[in-house]
Amino acid sequence: MKTVLKNISLALVITLGISSCNSDDENATITTNSSIISKIITEPTFNFKYKVFYQEDLSSSTAKGLVVLAVGDGGTENDGLLNDQCTALAKEGFVAITTTYRSLDSAGITWEEQGALFRADMMAVITKADNDYGLPFNKTIIGGQSRGGNMVMALILPGQFNYIPPFSGIKGALLQCAGGDAWKGSAVLFPVAWMSNKIDNTMGVADANEFKNGLQNNANTNVKTLSECLIYNTAGHCGDTSGNKNFMVTKVKQWLP
Repeated sequence: MKTVLKNISLALVITLGISSCNSDDENATITTNSSIISKIITEPTFNFKYKVFYQEDLSSSTAKGLVVLAVGDGGTENDGLLNDQCTALAKEGFVAITTTYRSLDSAGITWEEQGALFRADMMAVITKADNDYGLPFNKTIIGGQSRGGNMVMALILPGQFNYIPPFSGIKGALLQCAGGDAWKGSAVLFPVAWMSNKIDNTMGVADANEFKNGLQNNANTNVKTLSECLIYNTAGHCGDTSGNKNFMVTKVKQWLP
């Protein structure tokens, strides 16, 4: 298990956020196009920022679901790539969030403590979304890029971070250049949309097809059937992401029609 945790640690970082217009909003409402609103929110308990995107006329009865994307190392709630993906998802009727989270790099912090912090931050955002938009876990998709996606991966695998339990009840996970191997593919508890270069030494990916093949050995038929991989035939970390947005939107619409 220590080996698994070490593999997961190769790139960790950020997690989610969600909210509506309230006294915690730091920025004025921004109209990103004729129908999409975006706001930067500071989570009041844990003091991390996230950016929420939604249709201007959204209501609890029309919101299709929640998608939360955690940023990678050095990223912010204004990450251009994730903001663009969230805008595309909001146009389809989803509440979408680009999120940061509390620092996981403080001196002396253990893996168990990192997992607990990350999990608590995500729970805070999802709970707030449920209160604001009526979007509980069964209408929620989590994900992230690089370290953010790697931390999400740890929350959809059994037995990670010792006694920190995995998530339950979500629809799936969107993982961009987040690392993966055959065991992780066979063990994930929820459907995944996994995007990776064929070789990603930063994330310990010697051949992305190993994760893809692992998914076909997953004992959960739902995971096996609904998961899909987008593998770029190149080497590097988070290089060519041109196809990720359309791939993600398609999978989200499939999981949350």
